Amino acid sequence: MEVKSNRYDIPKRDGSVWPEDICPAYTSREDAIPSIQGCWYCKYADFHLKEERALEVGICNWPKIIIE
Repeated sequence: MEVKSNRYDIPKRDGSVWPEDICPAYTSREDAIPSIQGCWYCKYADFHLKEERALEVGICNWPKIIIE
């Protein structure tokens, strides 16, 4: 399976993001692994992690925090 990742110059506000994507607004969640960065671990990304089933592709909600 191919890993899809992108590095953005600005946040993709209201846009789709893959777990490995990253931008300058990246802010890790409290439960994130410090050595790994990507939208999956970002406070601003919504992958429905609190739902029964998480999404493969999330939405960037910067500057609105989704998960501390």
